[in-house]
Amino acid sequence: MASGFLILKDGRCFARRWTGYDEILRIAITELELIDNGKELSDWLKLQIPNSDDDESADAGWGFHNSRIDDWVNRELDLRSLTQENQQLFWAAIQKGKNNLTEKGEDYSPLSLDFFNFFYDMMVRAENGEPPMELTDWNKLVEPCTEKNGPGWNE
Repeated sequence: MASGFLILKDGRCFARRWTGYDEILRIAITELELIDNGKELSDWLKLQIPNSDDDESADAGWGFHNSRIDDWVNRELDLRSLTQENQQLFWAAIQKGKNNLTEKGEDYSPLSLDFFNFFYDMMVRAENGEPPMELTDWNKLVEPCTEKNGPGWNE
């Protein structure tokens, strides 16, 4: 059952088990650390997945208690809620992550290349403006996003 959800810029949804969701964000975090201006987004994304300080018994799959911010975090990220710059940074990180996962495999990430490629294909289609219902895990588009998440909104 899906417990991690990434909403793409065109309203399509990538919905998978939380472990895959977390690993996709870890890949983005790793790559953002190496991209100019990516550190702030990387730091924010780190708060969207558990780390070793978080209590595993307080992890419900679809969400977890984040001890670093003393709050509950759901495993759903609407990429449309990020600033335009951060959306571009996230996409650049995913592209670099694909290259590294393809070249290095499990030495880079335990995530299977097939799993990542399905997500990557969705991202490419969204970036190219292809019809979102042609490849989505939900049978409808997500409602328009009105939230503002991540760094950069107050600048």
